[in-house]
Amino acid sequence: MIRGETRSMGRLQRTIADRTALEKHVFAAFDGGRGSGSLPGLCLQLLAEQKETWADLRQAYASLEHVRTRRVRCTGFSVLLQHNPGRATSSLARVDEQHIRKRPCFLCVANLPGRQKGILYRGAYLILCNPAPVVPAHLTIDCVDHRAQAIADNIGTYLQLTTDFGPAWTLLYNGPACGASAPDHLHFQAVPSGLLPVERQVRQGRRLIVKARLDRVSLYNVSGLGRAVLLLVGREPEALARALARYVHDLKLVTHASAEPMLNSAGFYNRGTWRLLVFPRRKHRPDAFFAEGDARIAVSPAVMEMAGVIVTPIERDFERLDARVVERIYNEVSLDAETHERVLRTVCS
Repeated sequence: MIRGETRSMGRLQRTIADRTALEKHVFAAFDGGRGSGSLPGLCLQLLAEQKETWADLRQAYASLEHVRTRRVRCTGFSVLLQHNPGRATSSLARVDEQHIRKRPCFLCVANLPGRQKGILYRGAYLILCNPAPVVPAHLTIDCVDHRAQAIADNIGTYLQLTTDFGPAWTLLYNGPACGASAPDHLHFQAVPSGLLPVERQVRQGRRLIVKARLDRVSLYNVSGLGRAVLLLVGREPEALARALARYVHDLKLVTHASAEPMLNSAGFYNRGTWRLLVFPRRKHRPDAFFAEGDARIAVSPAVMEMAGVIVTPIERDFERLDARVVERIYNEVSLDAETHERVLRTVCS
């Protein structure tokens, strides 16, 4: 057998092995056709089945019932603190390039727990129950291929997911450098709508400042939340995808990012209208995360935190966080107002 044939045979064998591994984890399939049923309904069936058959997930949800929460009122907005020890692995995860290269990818199908099942979504993603939930139904949408986390090339999938999940769910995205615990593997998250404080806050019209209208997409600066927030609203997914892609491109240009610019996003769909919240960032973790002794605050802002649910895996942090510290964290990790205004001017030019 010649060398080229050997390589082709190797790829074929890997493809067959990957397909076999995937089939072992498929609970149901959804392709958008009439026979697929309701995606939210399938997801709730999956969650119920996994609680019955996967002891680790059952225990995680039992522990979630006992997490402590309290509201912190800041200047012009409020956040919900959650003491959730089950999130320690995610919140404290090492995401430096050297560590990522050495560890096996926990989102690759071949490395999933044996009892973990998912919904094969449009043949390209596996919708899984997040084993460290923050809310009563917490899903991870995991690309079946191992490729890097990136929003610009996958906006169409993001919008399609918001459509298929419908108004009762919120779709979440963490950038590879600001919240994704697996920056090397493309994935999204989904949680029930109405649980994130920012959802209620952006409905307060007084906060919305119109910045531009691009190709039938409205861009609003959301004020008074202590961090930079952009809202994109449109009724045509193709136009919305172009607008978001342009914003990501110009954010990268202005911030001189070498790869994807730092951002988190939350997406919503209802009655023919898509709404995308974008949280542009300048840092992943505040300086206090790396401090020693009593000065350390183990809060690692990802999309949940930027949307107003601040997870504290360590009880001491839950007890002592106040409005002053919350506002300081947001100010430190969020893109500053002057730079964000430059980004918006570039988008609008």
